[in-house]
Amino acid sequence: MPNITMLEIDELMNSELAGFVKKCLRHRAPDPAFHAMQGHNPALSKALYVAWGTVFNTGNVDHNLKEIIRVQLSRAALCNY
Repeated sequence: MPNITMLEIDELMNSELAGFVKKCLRHRAPDPAFHAMQGHNPALSKALYVAWGTVFNTGNVDHNLKEIIRVQLSRAALCNY
């Protein structure tokens, strides 16, 4: 059972995170739930979004390999997200 309430996307669209949420919806990654969970702390949400974008959208490692690593780490941590 989650310990963090999910914010509504409509609520986030009226916040300082609107630009980030629009990018999530447009690119379909990360899932908008990313901000729905972390939007309670906008500064943290922004920082993690920038970090996520840097990891997944830059560098020399193939994106497919990054995705495999992401899924394997998630499974190792027993994270269903």
